[in-house]
Amino acid sequence: MDCAENAKKRLRVGILIRDLEKLRNWEYRILKGIIERPDLELALFIKDGRKEAKSFQSQLKTLLWTPNILSNVVFALQVKLERFLFKERRTVDVGDIIARVKDTETVYLSPVRTGFLDVFSAEDSERIKAYNLDIILRHEFNIIRGDILSAARYGIWSFHHGDNAINRGGPAGFWEIVNDEPSCGVTLQQLTPELDGGLVIDKAWFNRGWSYVATNNDLLEKSVVLLFKNLDRLLWGEELETTKSLTYYNRLYKKPNLRHMLLYLGRFYAGTFSRVLKRAFPFRRAECWALFFGTGNFLESTLFRIDPLPMPRKVFWADPFLVRRNGQLHVFFENYSYEAKLGKISTGRIVETQVGGYSIVDVQDALDPGYHLSYPQIVEEDGELYLIPEAHMNRRLEIYRCVEFPGKWDLSATAFEGEGIADTTYFCDRNGDRWLFLNKGKKHEAELYIYKIDSLGLSSIIAHKANPVFIDCRKGRNGGTIFEYENEYYRPSQINTHGVYGRGLQISRIKKLTLEEFEDEAIISVEPNFRKGLIGIHHLHQYGSNFIFDACYKKL
Repeated sequence: MDCAENAKKRLRVGILIRDLEKLRNWEYRILKGIIERPDLELALFIKDGRKEAKSFQSQLKTLLWTPNILSNVVFALQVKLERFLFKERRTVDVGDIIARVKDTETVYLSPVRTGFLDVFSAEDSERIKAYNLDIILRHEFNIIRGDILSAARYGIWSFHHGDNAINRGGPAGFWEIVNDEPSCGVTLQQLTPELDGGLVIDKAWFNRGWSYVATNNDLLEKSVVLLFKNLDRLLWGEELETTKSLTYYNRLYKKPNLRHMLLYLGRFYAGTFSRVLKRAFPFRRAECWALFFGTGNFLESTLFRIDPLPMPRKVFWADPFLVRRNGQLHVFFENYSYEAKLGKISTGRIVETQVGGYSIVDVQDALDPGYHLSYPQIVEEDGELYLIPEAHMNRRLEIYRCVEFPGKWDLSATAFEGEGIADTTYFCDRNGDRWLFLNKGKKHEAELYIYKIDSLGLSSIIAHKANPVFIDCRKGRNGGTIFEYENEYYRPSQINTHGVYGRGLQISRIKKLTLEEFEDEAIISVEPNFRKGLIGIHHLHQYGSNFIFDACYKKL
């Protein structure tokens, strides 16, 4: 079956679901995504037919009459506080969605509850099989047992909001903070009788914060893209190769005891205090990015020998790109003002100082439209010079053509109107094929999308079949221009982990790039250990026999 036929395929979806009025925002987003796509059909709701709603008194009894009464109370109070501070945002029209799905055919089932198990009968399974569903999504019921697990063509799909190789149980997003894990995983699995140990369909990884509730909200919202990515794989006719969940060696995580709560509270309030300080003293250069210039090849460099380039106070400089014009080396970079809280694109010449170092002179503005700009990739194509800044605040991709170098640029093309696009990286391979690597998604930290284009005029934009090709905060976000080294292509990317933006820089060798496949291999991960006070490094531009990168000081 060819791709055209596959694209016409339609999947019938059923959902094990609660009352429509009680869903969370991420679940409404899934409903919206299903009903607005012609290749997906919301065919059935499966609801709990048992009348076992817990009263307030029974919930209070469950909270208090346990061996960890104090920790349960502290946890409940802390969650209440954080839910007040980090309210869940409604990003969809809930009333409209409910109105559009309320007439969906609904089946009520009453499985037998045994402890944490919901055991469905053979009759339940046959009843659901009659609807000829392709997939059932689980958003209700406990651990499912019975033939209903195979009642749909591709089984029952369920999220485990954690990497089920290292974290089973919950609460999702809490234990990653307490255990100081680098990231939060999400596992999309086809359910089997083993809790959180089903057949793994796909995984994603996202950065964590210092708040459990904020991290949990973030994790749920960001996981939606993982579901639709894999539904698209089915629609293209791809056979999903699920993998078994191998040996799990950690304990089953549950609600925290008092020791874990005290550890969490220390981290939460330390993180809160740090952020209050930043707002109270906005001109203090906390988390200040600086530029570092070197000669030779970055992959062969010794970073501790490189000094930062001098820059003014009350700003930071980041995301540098080099270009040579008229025999002189210029750099374009994000010039961020702590006072305005906005970045603009500035440029200057790199010159050698009398003491053997380097500095940037003749700094001037190149682009300052009044909204935040960063990541100004410079591209020469067909005799013209173009600048591709990040303009996610303006919710589109923008490409500028040089009218007068270095400070005058006119908008020449736009694309992806209405989308928050970050860190667009243009790449022309040795075959002459032109590509855009760009980031989408909340905070742009994990989702990497690839498109093939005809030119920087953007008359033709073809999406990669596997978009998003990565959903991984450890390597998804672009970190500079793709460069060639010893006849191989290398892609810099950010490592966004441990609750830190731009904590490290990964360099990966591109092994395969077509419209159907993308494969790379990590070569080196660069940590900010080469100079005292650094907490991040997240951008590199290798340009001929020179390179420039940025690194972040905790304060400067």
